[in-house]
Amino acid sequence: MSKTPQVPFKTLTPIALGVALALATIPVVWAADTEMQGATENISNADDAQANPPTEKNSGIEVIQVSARHKVESLQSTPIAITAFGEAEMKEAKIEGLDDIAGRTPGFQMNAYSSSEPELFMRGIGSDIESAGAAAAIGMYVDGVYISRGTAAAMDLYDLQSVEVLRGPQGTLYGKNVVGGAINFITKRPVFGAPEGSVEMTIGNYGHFEGKGYVTGSINDSVAAKLAISGVTRDGYGKNTYTGNDADDLTRYSARAQFLFDPGTDFQALLTLGASKSDATPRVKHIGYSDGRNAPFISADPRSDLNSVDGYEEADSGNLSLKMDWTTDLGDITSITAYRDNSYDFYENAATGLVDRTQVFDPWGDPANNTVSSHDELAALQVDDEWLSRKGEDASQFSQEVRLSGGNGDWGWLGGLFYMREDIDRAEDVDYWFDTQWGTTAGNVANTTNNITDSYAVFGQLSYEFTQDLTATVGLRWSRDEKTFGGSAWGRRFDNFDNLHEDINGNRVERYDFETSDSWAEWTPSFNLEYQALTDLFLYYSLAKGFKSGGYNGEGMEKAVEAVLPFKPEIAWNNEVGFKLQAFEDNMRLNGAIFHTDYQDIQSQVWVETGPNTPDNLQVMNGSGIAKGFELELTALLTDNLTLNLSYGYLDAEFTEDLLVDDTNLNGNKMRRTPENSLNTYLNYQWAMAELGDASFRVNYQYQDSYFFDNSNDPLTEVPSEYTIDAVMTLTSFDEVWSVQLWGKNLTDELNIGSTTLYAAWDNTVFNAYKPPRTYGVTLGYRF
Repeated sequence: MSKTPQVPFKTLTPIALGVALALATIPVVWAADTEMQGATENISNADDAQANPPTEKNSGIEVIQVSARHKVESLQSTPIAITAFGEAEMKEAKIEGLDDIAGRTPGFQMNAYSSSEPELFMRGIGSDIESAGAAAAIGMYVDGVYISRGTAAAMDLYDLQSVEVLRGPQGTLYGKNVVGGAINFITKRPVFGAPEGSVEMTIGNYGHFEGKGYVTGSINDSVAAKLAISGVTRDGYGKNTYTGNDADDLTRYSARAQFLFDPGTDFQALLTLGASKSDATPRVKHIGYSDGRNAPFISADPRSDLNSVDGYEEADSGNLSLKMDWTTDLGDITSITAYRDNSYDFYENAATGLVDRTQVFDPWGDPANNTVSSHDELAALQVDDEWLSRKGEDASQFSQEVRLSGGNGDWGWLGGLFYMREDIDRAEDVDYWFDTQWGTTAGNVANTTNNITDSYAVFGQLSYEFTQDLTATVGLRWSRDEKTFGGSAWGRRFDNFDNLHEDINGNRVERYDFETSDSWAEWTPSFNLEYQALTDLFLYYSLAKGFKSGGYNGEGMEKAVEAVLPFKPEIAWNNEVGFKLQAFEDNMRLNGAIFHTDYQDIQSQVWVETGPNTPDNLQVMNGSGIAKGFELELTALLTDNLTLNLSYGYLDAEFTEDLLVDDTNLNGNKMRRTPENSLNTYLNYQWAMAELGDASFRVNYQYQDSYFFDNSNDPLTEVPSEYTIDAVMTLTSFDEVWSVQLWGKNLTDELNIGSTTLYAAWDNTVFNAYKPPRTYGVTLGYRF
């Protein structure tokens, strides 16, 4: 049974070939490097990459600098699995969103039911729990500031110097502990001197119009400022054929202002203010499959369908941060103080099709009240359910982080303190109509929740350089999260005998209120051993423990006792061995990692049956499993003009202990969102075009295996293997003042799934939402 067109490649031949070529180079380069001598690159210490450019050009492959360990160092000598994207790379590849980053990073999976709540998974671990009482497994940081809610992941990638994706648990270097990985967004700092900047304009199909730009310069000898803005608007990728309006359209505006105070002493401060506003219409929910009842209503165009409402997605955010750096006799002190607020409002029909709610058929009641005479007559008129869902959230966070780092001879150290308060108010309500074997039912059910989390942490690490080539680092972190969770639930339930709720005392009621609190604390150690085996060959081993605190589901539970029941904290132990190789006179770079991660008490959102003929309900349960695999990233200068880049990830992630859901044991099931094989590769050709400027042409190919969207491994929610092909042609003047780009994404117009959901009213129906279709356009840039 196929829900979308299958990829025309039935084997993994392209992947196998790419991996074989990459692996085959290792012994050759090892032998070559034993005879090669080169000076070791000196990397200056600094707190973050804003102090230096993210890349340095040389005669071969660029030297990528990263700040994952709060100092600027070469990617090739950092004992962490990192994929880094510099400003030039993102521009040349037309990387504009986190989905573009995910597709180019091994082991990184991003799905988005809505743009307001994207779901991020890395090496098998992630979170799709929307509750105010839950936290993310993948951490996002903007200039060192932790971003607690997923709304921020939908931001445009503008005004950035680099993006770094760190895979595996991170904690002894970061204020907020994360169990699965971290994504660092590093903005460009203000520059002293005369005003300079750039502007960029994009026009594309689907009415796409985008503008972005920045200007920076000195205010006086001690203060520099920068203002960056971005705006995009486009028509919808789909259509509501009932209202005639677009679906999946977008309008978004963002702005960021920064002030850098640098008196030329041992002190520096960076003040950042930012805001964004987004308005969109939800994507079409297309019936990808039906057991039969809804089959006649499957739209021939998967991006267009009848729907009683257009819906809306509105998201706003604002942020303020102050980062201060001192150089003292004790060491380098960094303080980051930040405040952020996010809000969104989301309304849609989570099903599809047109429903007339006045239609009634009750086989057990008075026939005079029925508007139709049989199930079959009603089934011929309309689909079996309508689910008008609204979700709104207001969230604010305050955080303070202080770090002290330094070294003495062969010793190096870093220590820090972290505090964050997060306050989330969330409201959800649903107007529903179902047609089941027991007749039609309609009503409204709603809930509100509030969660306040206080997070505390003490963290640090100590490194010792045994020789110039061998260094060991140990780290330790203590984390504590305190949560106060409360709310209300009311309305006519559809999943029990009396349509009521149950309060904490067991009374059947129309509404209940609740409040509870709990706390979780954990020690999380880490160990790294790094060895510069040859001038261009770096080896490392790492052991790290990750921790994510427990929490609460709160998604409209029938019983108050269920709402106050917390789920357990999540633990991960990651073992990793890696190598980083740059050889052949810097004409080839090959990085790889082999990992084995033991996940304990994974916080899994699962569908639980509510009755034989009513939709399933979402609950959170804890399960345990193992994820193992390897990742390769290759860059090779095939000629002076032609560059090959290839990244490949192999992932085997499954539950290894009993996890019972409706008497079904998930032990042995694949973890959700874990394609076994993923591949990204591109070829980039550069040449000088007459007297016009430097030209380049890049073609990019992405592939991933099929995977299960849910832990149940139901074949109906299996996402088939998929691929995309993108291409970009760029012409830049020799003085780099102006540029022109012609670009296209998903050139073969593949129907790739962004999210899939299985509902059961009359029978099983799969609703799919799809990633963007083929898009293309032109981008003009000007620097001054």
